[in-house]
Amino acid sequence: MSPRGPRVYSTRAIILGQREFVEAAKVITILTPDVGKQDSVAKGVLKPKSRLAGHLEPGTYCDLELAVGKNLDIIREAQTISRFRASQHNLMRLTTLIYILELVDKYTVDGTGNDLFQPLLVTLERLDKGINLSAVVHGFELTVLEITGFRPSLDQCINCLSIVDSVQANWSQDGGGIVCVHCVSLVSDTSLIEPKVLKVLRAYQSWPYEESARITIDTNLERQLSRVMHGLMKAFAERDIKSADLLEEISWRSELPDGQGGN
Repeated sequence: MSPRGPRVYSTRAIILGQREFVEAAKVITILTPDVGKQDSVAKGVLKPKSRLAGHLEPGTYCDLELAVGKNLDIIREAQTISRFRASQHNLMRLTTLIYILELVDKYTVDGTGNDLFQPLLVTLERLDKGINLSAVVHGFELTVLEITGFRPSLDQCINCLSIVDSVQANWSQDGGGIVCVHCVSLVSDTSLIEPKVLKVLRAYQSWPYEESARITIDTNLERQLSRVMHGLMKAFAERDIKSADLLEEISWRSELPDGQGGN
């Protein structure tokens, strides 16, 4: 009996990243709706005439055909569905795209994260439209935390569970939420959080995107929102998120004309 050939399967995927492997091959990290995150091999992708190369760039949404390999599955065919071109040609959106992909990579391990596929795809589509990036990116951050079991407490004190008014709230990054005035001495490393910042984060966490995207966000408020959320994402991931630092170096003013939220 002849040996059984490799099993071949097809899947939709979003490319999270890539790294060099051996010879002209690369390891491609993908997120799929069924398996979640997985590393696969793209052979010959560094060759000038490779049919795969243009379809496997980070942030690409594509159809893949893979063969089951001994250690890593092998990408045989790839066809781009969307490259989100508007995001690729705008520095702020491109940096945000890289940040979003890094979040998914840092908050998942191989074989997990399939429930992040649809939220990631929707976020990339919204990012490409460039409308209110604040609602897009911070809404996605909160979705990642929710799905991975790290939902921050934005309404209740993390210590006594009492409901906290936004004007009386303190913030605990390591504790993952707000602290009431009665418990602030019991929780280490707390800081003040602006009431408006907390109100916006509550909206991003609980409102539908269509509603939260109508909130007007000026440059100063966005910087405060980013500072809080980037710190929170790093704290829960327990590792550095390099693209978050890059985002903070780029002014949101280019995406917030006249101090508005892009609406």
